[in-house]
Amino acid sequence: MRHIGLDPRLFAALVVGVFMGALDLTIVAPALPHMGRSLGVSPAAVVLAFSIYAAFYAVSVPVMGKLADTRGYGTIYRASLLLFAGGSAVAAMSPNLPILVIARIVQGIGGGGLFPVAQAIVGTKLPVEKQGRILGILVGVFALGGVLGPNLGGFFTQTLTWRWIFWVNVPLGVIGTFMIRGVDVDSPREKTKKIDWAGAFLVAVSLGSLVLSLESLRQVELGLFNWLTVSFILAAAIGFTALVIVERRHSDPIVDVSFVASRSVGPLLLVSFFVGYALLAGVVFTPFYAQIAFGATTLASGAILNAAAAGVGLASFLAGRFTGLRSSRPLILLGMMCTAGGLTAMILLRENVLGLLAGLVLLGIGLGLTQGPISYVGLQLAPPEKQGQISGLIAITRSMGGATGITLAGVFLTRSVFGLSGSAFQISTSDVWATDGGGLSALDELPGQGAEVVRQVVIDGLVHGWYWALGAALAGLIAAFFLEKTTPSRE
Repeated sequence: MRHIGLDPRLFAALVVGVFMGALDLTIVAPALPHMGRSLGVSPAAVVLAFSIYAAFYAVSVPVMGKLADTRGYGTIYRASLLLFAGGSAVAAMSPNLPILVIARIVQGIGGGGLFPVAQAIVGTKLPVEKQGRILGILVGVFALGGVLGPNLGGFFTQTLTWRWIFWVNVPLGVIGTFMIRGVDVDSPREKTKKIDWAGAFLVAVSLGSLVLSLESLRQVELGLFNWLTVSFILAAAIGFTALVIVERRHSDPIVDVSFVASRSVGPLLLVSFFVGYALLAGVVFTPFYAQIAFGATTLASGAILNAAAAGVGLASFLAGRFTGLRSSRPLILLGMMCTAGGLTAMILLRENVLGLLAGLVLLGIGLGLTQGPISYVGLQLAPPEKQGQISGLIAITRSMGGATGITLAGVFLTRSVFGLSGSAFQISTSDVWATDGGGLSALDELPGQGAEVVRQVVIDGLVHGWYWALGAALAGLIAAFFLEKTTPSRE
């Protein structure tokens, strides 16, 4: 990587950190039933360990981005790696759910400083014309981590134990920390004397409440608009309103409200949100669909996501070659079209394995074509002192989109199965989450056509999530038309 101006050790450390942070957004999903049994809680309760990481990851992103801008990119990136590795070690040794949740919070805080700070490092260490290729690689690595998470989670859980999905992060985090030691990362800057802690607190309250409101929708027995969901939504609305008021008055805000609401940045963040939604809502439960629809094993169903991973890898490489040479808007538009096309194929051809695979490949290509150019455009729109902030905003909107997609897809599935609990073919929500090769094993014991009836209801719930993912992809395509036609360059 020296021929493009980036130290090989720094590049390797960035790849390691970005991959780990993205991987843990989804790797826990296949292990939830095993974790529940091991820790003595229900699968529904252990879902908290899945969602709490996404919540604190989202909260951490803008805070870590701002700290990186003011305290140094290398310092914050190393701290993030160590927090992530330390949280992973505690998670792997957790004797009960409370300890696991605390460990996942530490992981989320560390993870929030990996991808956005890595992007900001690229923005400061490389000239504009060389940023596109590295950003394409890093975004491709991030997307691969999210796509391969359920695949690797199923592999570690079935062949070893669920604790290995956390142990694997420890040596990677330590190696990444040592790689970046002694490497010149930071550019000279005037450090802010006072951090906007009020803004950071309001970001945490707002985003945390928003994520928890989505998670509360899983409580199907309380109804769709239950008191818990409404309370979290109100808390999020109050938090966001207070955040806007406080940040407009702060001399050095953690979130520059006028910058976020600008004509050039606003549409970019919308596209980032919808890309994140389409990615995770489209792929997270696809292995489970393969198990129910085609009778695939846990390992085989996880491997089906390799189709999307291949598409992401190829498209990210190609996007990196072209990004920066001309306007990135056409690449983003093409990517959103491919994303929508892939989801359409998954829905229409879902009864055929090859059709499903083709849709996943196209979905991966679409995501690979969009995410690198989005990050590149963001870095060009931001002045040097806001590199960490714009990278954080792009990462947080993508993460929030993904968290929304995962949660709503899970809600559709859970509500479909909940409707069966009062029917002649009763099956519990816990059975649905038990996807470790014995998922819905009770189906075979149902009389008559019961197995097929229940299987179809579950499939309909899963496909419902794909329809919403397609809607998100189309919304992202519309937002992409409002992007600036040319990519601004900093002098």
